[in-house]
Amino acid sequence: MSEARNPGIALAATFTSDGLRDAMARRLRESGRDVQAAPYGQLVEPMLDPGSVLLTHTGVNVVLLRAEDLYRGTADPSAGDRLLDELLSVLSGAPTRSAATWLVALTPASPGALADPVAARWIEAASRRITEAVDPLPGMHLVSLDDLTDRYEIPETHDEYADRIAHLPYTEEYFDALADWLVRLAATTWHRPRKVVVLDCDNTLWAGVCGEDGPLGVEIGPGRRKVQEFMLDQRARGKLLCLCSRNEEADVQAVFAENPDMVLTTADVTAHRIGWQPKAQYLSELSQELGLALNSFVFVDDDAVECASVRAALPEVAVVELTRDADAAPRQLAHETAFDQLTVTDEDRLRADWYGAEPERRALERSVADYEEFLARCAIEVTMAQLTDSTLDRAAQLTSRTTQFTLAGSAFTVPELRLLLDDGGQGWTVRVRDAFGDYGTVGLVLARADGDVLDVPVFLLSCRVLNRRVETRMLRMLCAKARAAGCSTLRLPYRPTRRNAPARQFLQQLSGSAIGAEDAPGAVDVRVADWADAPVAAAP
Repeated sequence: MSEARNPGIALAATFTSDGLRDAMARRLRESGRDVQAAPYGQLVEPMLDPGSVLLTHTGVNVVLLRAEDLYRGTADPSAGDRLLDELLSVLSGAPTRSAATWLVALTPASPGALADPVAARWIEAASRRITEAVDPLPGMHLVSLDDLTDRYEIPETHDEYADRIAHLPYTEEYFDALADWLVRLAATTWHRPRKVVVLDCDNTLWAGVCGEDGPLGVEIGPGRRKVQEFMLDQRARGKLLCLCSRNEEADVQAVFAENPDMVLTTADVTAHRIGWQPKAQYLSELSQELGLALNSFVFVDDDAVECASVRAALPEVAVVELTRDADAAPRQLAHETAFDQLTVTDEDRLRADWYGAEPERRALERSVADYEEFLARCAIEVTMAQLTDSTLDRAAQLTSRTTQFTLAGSAFTVPELRLLLDDGGQGWTVRVRDAFGDYGTVGLVLARADGDVLDVPVFLLSCRVLNRRVETRMLRMLCAKARAAGCSTLRLPYRPTRRNAPARQFLQQLSGSAIGAEDAPGAVDVRVADWADAPVAAAP
């Protein structure tokens, strides 16, 4: 499983990649990771050879394809058809032969190739075929480089002379930017992504001070508008947007309500703290309100003193000290690694809407005296569905992000999940809905039968549905599946941590024995017959 290793990057390209490899290695040095490269001129071979750098690697494999290289050395682009067919065939099977996460990028065609109508048409068709082949593959991600030149402000992309004599098609500046972007994307597979962006208001979302300048006196020019658009994009990617401002709340609300240049609306904001208390205190309160750890927070503020204060008090929070230069601010945000995210799942897109409905759930809970009545009126539906290729990305995401209700705390990559399933394991995703909306896929179970014991290395549930007794219904469903498989015992391995107290409490209820955060790993055995007989509503 991925948590036990310190993997780096393995690189293969259709062109000379020595300079790119060196630039990536420099960026990886501080993390203690490294980068290895397949031999020059080899692309298909490393994806077939079990002993190659790509197939023995367990971190991130980067494959860079310049379509015109497939017919290099000939004047006829159609000569690349055979190699393209072979490449697509090998790419399609690569994830099943590897435990790594794959990043595939189509790099820019040369000006000379694009100037030739025949070559340009072939490159376009080949690029489309590669995209169509890679896009649906679990564990393989197509990386867009369309805006790389603009994002890194590269004056010149191509080096035609170096391409001709050494098959080095790009300038040093482009290779340097490409190295930075690929390492950033690779790093998102090694660290849990941030879930909450907490925004200052004055001189961050707008220029000026709303309490002094008034709702129409603050300025929202092109730069600040782009900042707000960037934040809306973060919301679409699953991050919650919150406000934390030293102001009177009425003054901030007036800007949102009255200034016609605002892009963000109050409906886009999940929670806020506006007032005169220390911002570190407000961030801690937001963490408690949302039920999300501070290490999932990004704090964005233009004030150097506020940023330093939060860094000192809450070192787990990622702090972005935003420039007051409105034109430079969007470029700065584009280079902040705290916002990097490789994949966006359906559940990411649902997250903000789910939190938006949470006040209704809380209002219902306050309105009834009995918790059983509250659960009944929520009309919670829990279904378990077989883990398939289409849900592997979300399953892997859950193993890396869930820290509170996870028994063993093991993180899996998509290829590792596929290997487990191919090796006789089983998996189910858990989806939850209630009267207020759809939580999405919020749970995961992985299991493997060993005689009459069903071993469960992963049993986890998102914090979004804690205290809804979903874990109990999951257990009943799993025991029903265990009984159908001829197993009489369910074995739940656990690894205690300071964060997984809800999971430890669940195990205590099952075993009758308390499990502390500092206790050694162990396992709890559950008699299938004790849990499998109760009726459940589960998907087949």
